[in-house]
Amino acid sequence: MKIDLNIERSLMLPVPHARALTLLDDVESTIGRFPNLKALTRLDDHSYRWDMRTMGVRIARIAHDLSYAARYSIDRGNGVIRWVPVAGHGNASIGGEIRLTASGDATQMQFKVNGVMNDVPVPLLYRPLAPSFISAKMSTLIERFLARTAEALAAEPAAPASHPKSRSPKQPAPKKP
Repeated sequence: MKIDLNIERSLMLPVPHARALTLLDDVESTIGRFPNLKALTRLDDHSYRWDMRTMGVRIARIAHDLSYAARYSIDRGNGVIRWVPVAGHGNASIGGEIRLTASGDATQMQFKVNGVMNDVPVPLLYRPLAPSFISAKMSTLIERFLARTAEALAAEPAAPASHPKSRSPKQPAPKKP
């Protein structure tokens, strides 16, 4: 069965826009925060294959191992990460974007995903319910991703404004007598 995905979620990040833009500097770490990600394989400089852990409900005998590839592009000036499907990889075709917008001392993070999951094994009895169920499962994963991203940004120490890449050297531990 084919299941269409079209999900939008947003979250206010408790960090300034300049800090949130660091998400664009390390796309691999950013997408690596996605829950249930079993493997993230680099295909080339801008493309990754996602292999997810099994998603579903055992009692209904609905279980799917989502796998797809996407090519990522960064538009730092507009605060956007976009991804488009790469054909010939996995059982889904998924694209989307993450958009970061300044909002005072915080940053609005918008997440959009659209695409299709192919060959989802669904018993005939559950087919009318499957699209809503799968979309709800994906929405939950996206919300967890947004929360993990906000936590990671809030936990990272801010770089000094004058020298963003400078770090103070670690002081050696005092020697015991």
